Amino acid sequence: MGTRIAVDIGGTFTDLVMESDSGTRVSKVLSTPEDLVEGVLHAVEQADADLADVDLFIHGTTVGLNTFLERSGGRVALITTRGYRDAYLIGRGHRPDMYDLKYRKPAPLTERDSIFEVDERILASGEVLTPLDANSVEVAAKAIAEGEYEAVAVSLIHSYVDPLHEIEVKDLLKELLPDIPIIMSHDVAPEWREYERTSTTVTSVYITPRVRSYLRRLSTALTDRGLTAELHVTQSNGGAMIADSAADRAVLTLYSGPVGGVIGGREVGRQVDQPDLICIDMGGTSFDVSLVRGGQVGMQSEFELQGLPILAPAVELVSIGAGGGSIIHEKHGGLRVGPESAGSSPGPASYGRGGVQPTVSDANVVLGRLPRAQKLAGALTLDRRAAEDALASVAEAFGLTSVELAEQALDVTHFVMAEAIRELTVERGLHPRDFAIVAFGGAGPLHAAFLAEELEVERVIIPSDPGVFSAWGMLQGDVRHAAVSTFYRRLDQPVLDLSGPIARLEDKVCQEMKVDDATRADMRFETNIELRYVGQEYSLPVPLPGTAADDEFRASFHSRYEERYGHSNPEAPIEMVAIRLTGILEFAQGPGGGGESGTGEAVDVREEVVFGGRALEVPVVARDHLAGRLVGPAIVVESSTTTVVPPGWELWVGSKDHLVMERTGERG
Repeated sequence: MGTRIAVDIGGTFTDLVMESDSGTRVSKVLSTPEDLVEGVLHAVEQADADLADVDLFIHGTTVGLNTFLERSGGRVALITTRGYRDAYLIGRGHRPDMYDLKYRKPAPLTERDSIFEVDERILASGEVLTPLDANSVEVAAKAIAEGEYEAVAVSLIHSYVDPLHEIEVKDLLKELLPDIPIIMSHDVAPEWREYERTSTTVTSVYITPRVRSYLRRLSTALTDRGLTAELHVTQSNGGAMIADSAADRAVLTLYSGPVGGVIGGREVGRQVDQPDLICIDMGGTSFDVSLVRGGQVGMQSEFELQGLPILAPAVELVSIGAGGGSIIHEKHGGLRVGPESAGSSPGPASYGRGGVQPTVSDANVVLGRLPRAQKLAGALTLDRRAAEDALASVAEAFGLTSVELAEQALDVTHFVMAEAIRELTVERGLHPRDFAIVAFGGAGPLHAAFLAEELEVERVIIPSDPGVFSAWGMLQGDVRHAAVSTFYRRLDQPVLDLSGPIARLEDKVCQEMKVDDATRADMRFETNIELRYVGQEYSLPVPLPGTAADDEFRASFHSRYEERYGHSNPEAPIEMVAIRLTGILEFAQGPGGGGESGTGEAVDVREEVVFGGRALEVPVVARDHLAGRLVGPAIVVESSTTTVVPPGWELWVGSKDHLVMERTGERG
């Protein structure tokens, strides 16, 4: 195995994991929001990595997602078929919350003045009704040039059937606007439903200038330092693609940052024989939740961001603003935590970097759950006095002490996090107690046991190197590319041969992945058919076991439908709407767990920690000095995170150096 590196950028810390024949090395540095590339390079330097020996460099980036959430993307022009200028702005007429009297439609990413029409029309049958008028394209191009747009989206009616006119439009625009990125809807989302396809394309174009600029700067910086391997970027579906492809299909990277932990969680589940998992990733800014059921990661073919639909495969997860840097504050007479975060600059008050607002991390410091013996990222000494002063500024408003406010703030935090988990479990007829929690991220193990108690979960797993676990998870994934083809047919109609459409999708995937015949022999393909009950709007992907008429195929759809919605209708007719195919090329696997997770020295101290209003003297133990069973209350420290073992819990070292924590009784 050659050297493999993965880097994950969070709101507070940038994490690196390096695997080689000599073992695993990790580094954790403060993120540099003013220039994220600098944080990556700093992590590489801290790990003492020789980039010339690296065979794989994979990166999870939140640049695209942050650009969307902050509405800091490029100025976008949209070209569409004449008569459909307002389709994107009108969207759908449904109300997600029918009782919300103050509901407002999601704000679009471009305005009406930035939408340009061209003369053309292709019918749903693929027949050309109106040939493309080149003059109308030239008129639009002139207006775009004068408007100083940064990128152009092209979404023409029924281009998912025949992309001819979109290709012609792009060819003309490249001559007239040679320096502006042009993204076509049939490349991004070749599916029916014009609004959703256009929304996906506009979103991709909106974040493209920022994503492309970042990846190019990062690639150049790494190459200058000796990297010869391709830079890979994780996709929302958990796989990876080369950076050049990511720059052209930026919408596929929206969940690039959070998915590494999900893939890692699946691998840990295999190692400890725990197929049903709730994966929680708590960093400095956010709290991400996902499920692994039966050893499989939950996937979705469509999702929404701030109310805007995105047609792109993605790991199913819920993300909320609840991290170690989430700010504790008073609002309308109530105690609130987040979603605003202190980030890495200035960071929590206890970091000693000028922060004055109280945060979740400060609450943990005041309660002793982040002990004096702990140094964040292996070097950052915590300032308890600053944390107490910051909490006191809010505690006064409620007539509480800093310690009392800290416990109440963490109770609020745990409730909010539990609600995010219930969204993926209870709301779908699943009970959290049937799962184990895999807790990672810099703050995940701090809160895992308390969250488990809130949800009646009996077992918690703390992976090896939990503070850099998302980066490690990226190395457990694969290179993959997905393709989709709209294909409508009712299952009660005569069986059609799907081999032709599937073969064309395989060829398309291989072309996009730039694989040769020899590499193709090492690939595997997964085919899913999008099914729905006749007359419904949304569909579910079902793996294709054989022919589309198989009873097994129908039964699988009914079962998945009931899992997702809590009911099914086996007597109702079913129709297929699309074929989805994913090409997968596995990475060479490295060692499973067992990196440099220790503190580097034994910790043989006892510190005062508050549980349920009582201050207890508890042992603080270095993770790499654990032996036998550790009965709570106790604190386990390592360079990348801290694990709290409350009263009524015990912890031991399981397989592959993963920690297992189980409830033994009620909290004292």
